[in-house]
Amino acid sequence: MHPVAEPRPRVRGRWIWGLSGLATIVALGIPGARLITSAGSPVGGPPPVSAVPSRVVTVRQAVNSVNVESYGSKVSVVGGPVRDTQVTESITYGPPDAGPPAVTVSVSDGRLTLAAPSCVVSPCSVGFTVTVPADVTVTATSDGGPVAVSGIAGATIDSGGGPVQATGIRGPLAVQTGGGMLVLDGISGPLHADTGGGPLLGRGVAAAMTTVITEGGDADLGFTGPAGAAATVSTAGGGAQLQFTAAPRSVVVSTDGGSAFVTVPGGPYALTTDSDGGPQLVGIATNPAAHSSITVTSGGGPLQVEPPTGRAPKVPVPPVPKLPAAPKV
Repeated sequence: MHPVAEPRPRVRGRWIWGLSGLATIVALGIPGARLITSAGSPVGGPPPVSAVPSRVVTVRQAVNSVNVESYGSKVSVVGGPVRDTQVTESITYGPPDAGPPAVTVSVSDGRLTLAAPSCVVSPCSVGFTVTVPADVTVTATSDGGPVAVSGIAGATIDSGGGPVQATGIRGPLAVQTGGGMLVLDGISGPLHADTGGGPLLGRGVAAAMTTVITEGGDADLGFTGPAGAAATVSTAGGGAQLQFTAAPRSVVVSTDGGSAFVTVPGGPYALTTDSDGGPQLVGIATNPAAHSSITVTSGGGPLQVEPPTGRAPKVPVPPVPKLPAAPKV
């Protein structure tokens, strides 16, 4: 298991996402120029917004890990066949006379730090778009801003309510969204996710160890192996749909009233089910002495454990709502 750190309290953070009635900010194509756009607001309304055009920084030192904090703006990190790391900053702050915050771009012992420390106590945020070598790991905190990571060796993410997309992560992935939506695709390393009420959609999950907690959100997960994987999913009222293409070693699902739909190949399995009076259907081979085990409790919700058939559930399992496309950052 890869626990996710507790979220840190903030005196600011999502202010930029809560602003309304503000003029659109457009970056001018003038190198080094400062763009200030503000809209008048009534007393007690949101502060005027100022911005500076994006700055691009090339980091030529060797980087093996990235620590980035955006204070409410987007974070995007993409791994690829590159040698240098490229950072694009987008700074927003207010009021205009405060001036833009100083942004930290520093490397120490291979660790790249991207931050603007003054934004901890001031109304500002810095969005980061980062291209890194594929063997880099990332720690990202966005305080409500969207986060997207792809093609990297591992990540620890705390979005503070913002949506998160993680794609092609080869190593450990720990995500806490605080209510934001989580979209996963191509996850190979150990996975620990807590959405805090947000929905979760996962495809191509090949982690040997998976722990998912949604705290009321729906969970829809497609596991692509390997055989012998272990998965624990708790939704606290949300619906759960789990599909396995290879026989898992251990599956534990608890929905507390939500629907539970599990498809597994092979068998037999040591199966324990408890729908607490809800409709229940089991169509797999079972044996209490089997090495692989499945435990499903639905707390009154409909429950089904079946082999893959490509057909809809046979019991009246309310479908997990179709989630929107992955967030664009």
